[in-house]
Amino acid sequence: MKLIDKILKNSPDPLAVRKTTAEVLKRASFVCLDLEKIKQTASLIKKKVEAKEVLTAEQFGANNPTPQLIFILDAINFCFWAGKNKEKWTVEYPNGNFISNGWFALVACVQRAIKKRVPILNASYLKNLKISEAEYIFHSTNNQPIPLLKKRVEILNEIGAILLKKYKGNIYNFLLQTHLDADKITSSLIKEFPSFEDYAILAGKRINFYKRAQIFAYDLSLLPGLKITNLKTLTCFSDYKLPQILRAFKVLEYSPSLAERIDNYQILKAGSREEIEIRSATIWAGELITHFAKLIPAKVDNALWKASQTLRDVAPYHRVLTTAY
Repeated sequence: MKLIDKILKNSPDPLAVRKTTAEVLKRASFVCLDLEKIKQTASLIKKKVEAKEVLTAEQFGANNPTPQLIFILDAINFCFWAGKNKEKWTVEYPNGNFISNGWFALVACVQRAIKKRVPILNASYLKNLKISEAEYIFHSTNNQPIPLLKKRVEILNEIGAILLKKYKGNIYNFLLQTHLDADKITSSLIKEFPSFEDYAILAGKRINFYKRAQIFAYDLSLLPGLKITNLKTLTCFSDYKLPQILRAFKVLEYSPSLAERIDNYQILKAGSREEIEIRSATIWAGELITHFAKLIPAKVDNALWKASQTLRDVAPYHRVLTTAY
């Protein structure tokens, strides 16, 4: 814990993600970290970053991805998992290419819609998007609907309305007001677009995560023509793939009762102590890996998430019905 306190003292924390999650970890009952495994993982991640085994702008599926495209994708970048013994939502695009990885299936849907001249990047269209139209945009090849479709439509309606009202329909006008500073992008996004709020209350105290808001700032930095500054303020992006790979690396250890629930595909309640501890421990596993690897947390997250896509024969990830991740 002394090392955590040292990192807290020397790290920027404008959104209090580091501070509030550290308090959870110090009092955790269900999750703990293994420092030796963290050091081993830091060495591995550093090698992956040096070998450029990381996500690039290619993950957005367009030759010249725009901030508007990335904003829309990140606004609905959450909850792609399937229940026990259920098929995952699977998309075919282009013809003959079947995608069951949630993020890449989402990207494929947006690219498919653009090719079919659906104005999915248009704020006015998003403001008025109906469930029936969204069902068409996100239709699968296996009759499995995208999870939380109604919530996604509500979010797209929200961001379309706000973009039209305040930013002439384009997120780039919002970005100009932030001077492309990662901290300002994240904090302003949370303030201006309510669906990017991501916090929990534990024992009467607020715990901040801001997964999608932070990842938007980092995703923008992957665009060759956009210089995003102050990326060191960002933490890892606490989702469900990172804790899965961190558990596989034995960085995260769950109590027997929590491990049993996760391994049996039981859905955890959003805002439960178990979920908050998993997410907080993920943030701090990232911070500690960052410390030993001499990288920034967002880059560590990138390499970890990329590596998680090749996982085979490992324990399941935790499942929560949420728009946060």
